[in-house]
Amino acid sequence: MDNNQRDATYMGILLQNLGYNSTVARSGEEALEVISIAAPPSSSRRWCFRDERQRPVRSHHEEPAMPSAPVIIATRITDLESEDRCRRVGCAGCLNKPVQAVDLYRAVQQALEPTPRQNIRVTTSLRASIDGLSTGAEFVTVLSDAGFFIRTLEPRPNGTKHTVTFILDERIIRADAVVLYAYRFEENPSKEPGMGMKFLNLSPIERT
Repeated sequence: MDNNQRDATYMGILLQNLGYNSTVARSGEEALEVISIAAPPSSSRRWCFRDERQRPVRSHHEEPAMPSAPVIIATRITDLESEDRCRRVGCAGCLNKPVQAVDLYRAVQQALEPTPRQNIRVTTSLRASIDGLSTGAEFVTVLSDAGFFIRTLEPRPNGTKHTVTFILDERIIRADAVVLYAYRFEENPSKEPGMGMKFLNLSPIERT
């Protein structure tokens, strides 16, 4: 929720690029209405926050249809007292505007995931080759600064090292990587065939 249209749109796009579904609300009342529709009931506690520039407050109402939802505040107020106040009233996180993708990802992961990931994972579709060979069916489908998942009908054995080449933003990336795990269609028909790989050496420019 954000009463600044540009900030709200920016945050929504960031969340979508990070693989989350997002809906923009322009007021606290609208946000609560969206939550009550989108999420199943799980708590009778209702959280209400005033404008981010003021002191956030909470109120408790017996409202069985209102689900519990973590709240992350994004604000241009950067003093530690404001951040501590947000956390004291139950916020799952407090981010400074303009919000950076890495900070947003980690805050959402911390709030939602039982085992938070440290590295941003982006869903993508980048045509790739393995050791200079390609059948046309190889694509990098998930990418982070630590590694990637490459869809292929011929995944290599765990622990083997290979050079994977793909194009990202018109830049050719050649990365040495090791196979951490592999899914073969005949063994795991419910999973996308391919392999998860960890970068072995990647220049700072390419990592960025």
